[in-house]
Amino acid sequence: MLCKKTLSFDISEPEVSNLRMDPAFAALVKQPRDGFSDVGVLREATVAARQETSSRLSDFDLEIEDRDIPSHGEEKTVVPVRIYRGRNVAGSSPVLLYLHGGGFFCGDLFSEQLQCAQYALNARCAVICVDYRLAPENPFPAALSDCYRALEFVWNHGEALKLDRDFIAVGGSSAGANLAAAVALLARDRGGPKICFQLLLIPALDDRLETVSAVQFTDTPGFARSEAEVMWRWYLGESPQDVSPYAAPARAKDLSGLPASYILCAGLDPLRDEGLNYANRLTESGVAVELHLVPSIPHGFASVPSAAVSERLLSEQLAVLRSAFARESSL
Repeated sequence: MLCKKTLSFDISEPEVSNLRMDPAFAALVKQPRDGFSDVGVLREATVAARQETSSRLSDFDLEIEDRDIPSHGEEKTVVPVRIYRGRNVAGSSPVLLYLHGGGFFCGDLFSEQLQCAQYALNARCAVICVDYRLAPENPFPAALSDCYRALEFVWNHGEALKLDRDFIAVGGSSAGANLAAAVALLARDRGGPKICFQLLLIPALDDRLETVSAVQFTDTPGFARSEAEVMWRWYLGESPQDVSPYAAPARAKDLSGLPASYILCAGLDPLRDEGLNYANRLTESGVAVELHLVPSIPHGFASVPSAAVSERLLSEQLAVLRSAFARESSL
């Protein structure tokens, strides 16, 4: 249930020794760690992973369309998007603008395609995945600019695309959740398209890395503090000054007027506490929040979709999206 009650967390001294990882993710412990030293190698790994998922898309009864959002004004680049929707859908569809994860420096239209397909088919919506520009070649605000242009595209061309502008959600995982939160902030501040919901999965929100989990989780599987430091450095550049809240949404001073939110935090994730803090601040600002903290999972839990907890969390996300699209006024 989404609620507006004030949350209270005491995360000042967690019992790290009592945290145990779900055995389903044991393989992540064995993966070599290079501290995100070579962006080219990291991108090659995501390309290899896409081949398996691409072959499974035929299992879904979906229409999949690729489009390019044209350049305009000062923006000289096109923004590729992929649209997923069920076949023979009558009328206009609610839409989830989905922003893939990958630390701001890897990922593309293929990297989370099975998740997008699940959302489209089982949350009964259109899903628009954005192939935003990547760091470090394109640091902030390039990715955010691309994502916001995609939101404006949905808003301006919704009728032609058979999209319901009254039910636009934004969502993403990790760096993608950062971009989703930033898009929501930007839309509020610009008086832009109305967003009814934000789905923030293991969000990267705070470049300062001063929370307890960011300080203590230095050796967690797949993604630890050192990787988070590299991620932010590539996204923001070396020694950034006056970091914008649109780059790191945890820096926003005012969270009022933002859309109802679902936030998922992984217990064994250096980003855990910034997600908890953001949920707390949203609630104190009068925003309806559904918060899930799962103590037994690492940041990269979604890379093991067959794990029971991964399947459960996906089912919960589908349910909350269906609720958001069906009864926005009740959230």
